[in-house]
Amino acid sequence: MKQFNILAVVPVTRKEVTFRNVDAKDLFHNEHGETYFRYNRLVNWEVITATEIPQEKLDAELAYFTKYGTKGE
Repeated sequence: MKQFNILAVVPVTRKEVTFRNVDAKDLFHNEHGETYFRYNRLVNWEVITATEIPQEKLDAELAYFTKYGTKGE
């Protein structure tokens, strides 16, 4: 599944926040063609930029965590 690094606007404060490795299923377009990020079931954040993460990078991350695990393991 495609993943993106996104820059979104906080609905209340209008500050910009970066989210990394967001699944494509969590992004959608409204009737005006604007892109939004489903933060949770109640709040959708407006997306400023969405940069697709190359599959090679995702494969490398998976290989690393498969081999070494995470800090909490």
